[in-house]
Amino acid sequence: MENTDIPKRAEKMDLSIITVTHQSIRTIDLCITSVIASTLNCTYEHIIIDNGSTDGTPEFLEKAYLNSIRLIKNSQNLGFSAANNQAVKEAKGRYLLFLNPDMNIQKGYLDNLIEVMDQRPDVGLLGCKLVTPWLAPQPWLFPVKLPSLFSYLVVSLRLRPFYPMHPSKWYFCFSDTSEQEVEAIRGSFMCMRREVMETLGFAFDPRYFLLYEDVDLCKEVQRLGYKILYHPHVTCIDYCSWSMRQYSPPWSYLRMLKGIKIYVSKWYSPLHLLWLSPMFALGFVLRIPRWGIKNSLKALCWKRPYLT
Repeated sequence: MENTDIPKRAEKMDLSIITVTHQSIRTIDLCITSVIASTLNCTYEHIIIDNGSTDGTPEFLEKAYLNSIRLIKNSQNLGFSAANNQAVKEAKGRYLLFLNPDMNIQKGYLDNLIEVMDQRPDVGLLGCKLVTPWLAPQPWLFPVKLPSLFSYLVVSLRLRPFYPMHPSKWYFCFSDTSEQEVEAIRGSFMCMRREVMETLGFAFDPRYFLLYEDVDLCKEVQRLGYKILYHPHVTCIDYCSWSMRQYSPPWSYLRMLKGIKIYVSKWYSPLHLLWLSPMFALGFVLRIPRWGIKNSLKALCWKRPYLT
């Protein structure tokens, strides 16, 4: 059902770029300048919504780029999904590009995205080629298959060395230089057809705070009958969640598990959580020697309001 709270496009604009920042002072400058350098003829807006940063990010944006961006400031961290959904209500573009603050467009032009999406009305989501800061492609930056219940077992119990390329996730012989249809792309760079957002009523399911909302969106897009396309003619450096590094590994793991539980309850039977939840708990225990008891307990007891 279409959400009437999300306005239709108010004026003709090709692309709305939406970036959610939180403690992103180290990377947001490169992100914005790469956007400016990568737009030739398309009309666009860059909406940056700051989630309660205390590292000077909003102050830097107001001083350096207020004429190039639209800045929305939240007093606290509302989460990735909520902030993006807040921004799309202000977006005017025919297409929406969700671009993380730790992304640096290195090659190609965003105009290409508009051309591809115009030519392929069957495509609901489009992703680009992601590389490391050393411009090297890596399998963990490639598109993946939608996860199965088996993949959760492999990850939580640290069985990945025994299933390093298990078919429930990875594409075998993936060519990062060929345009192709895939099942899932990373949320750090997602170009979405506006009609998809209007049909869903959101950009990302608001039940997710952080992590796994991108996987869920890929599932939603395919449910609506759209395709997901990997487009290698635009290349981005992915600094791999720089802002996430402020959080401890056990906190990130717990946040991922919460996202997985929402995903399983939504797309499978919630009864699967009866056996998955103990596996997740065991997975946490198995990681304590690496994380340390203090960090692990701190993650379990961290009750800041925006992390609930």
